[in-house]
Amino acid sequence: MPSARLQQQFIRLWQCCEGKSQETTLNELAALLSCSRRHMRTLLNTMQDRGWLTWEAEVGRGKRSRLTFLYTGLALQQQRAEDLLEQDRIDQLVQLVGDKATVRQMLVSHLGRSFRQGRHILRVLYYRPLRNLLPGSALRRSETHIARQIFSSLTRINEENGELEADIAHHWQQISPLHWRFFLRPGVHFHHGRELEMDDVIASLKRINTLPLYSHIAN
Repeated sequence: MPSARLQQQFIRLWQCCEGKSQETTLNELAALLSCSRRHMRTLLNTMQDRGWLTWEAEVGRGKRSRLTFLYTGLALQQQRAEDLLEQDRIDQLVQLVGDKATVRQMLVSHLGRSFRQGRHILRVLYYRPLRNLLPGSALRRSETHIARQIFSSLTRINEENGELEADIAHHWQQISPLHWRFFLRPGVHFHHGRELEMDDVIASLKRINTLPLYSHIAN
């Protein structure tokens, strides 16, 4: 993948030349990009290797070389924008595109669930910073909905018929009115990859035990 700096330099060169093929010199191009003549030659060679342009150098005093664009700055800018979007570097995306409405359209088209490099990714637009999505804490209705898409619980309620269903616990039994036993599904992993252990469930129950709704849990 080409570096962001190289992409920016090509876009700037393309804009300065208005995307037109022309006869020019290294000195003139170096002045456009505010760099040395030697560095300009390196940039042209690298851009040519990328297939973005061709540089037909002429040797001799007074002779002008031929610069031909094979790729547009707009196409490269779009590619750069897609790279930034994929990397969730939204601030840099806004700086590159310069139009927040366009950025919003790009974000909307990129929302939803995806799978990348062995990881499940969920992208959503939200109107304010998400400081906390921890289940059991004080969440607004919209945050609770997001949390339900991310986290699993011991059991869950089927919203269509209101019945209790298995989730992390594949089975449970009532030992007494105040004593329940849950059997956990094997091979359950957190989003970062670690396998769920019994101590994790116990820690979660102890954490919510401080809330009035769950204060009846003894141990």
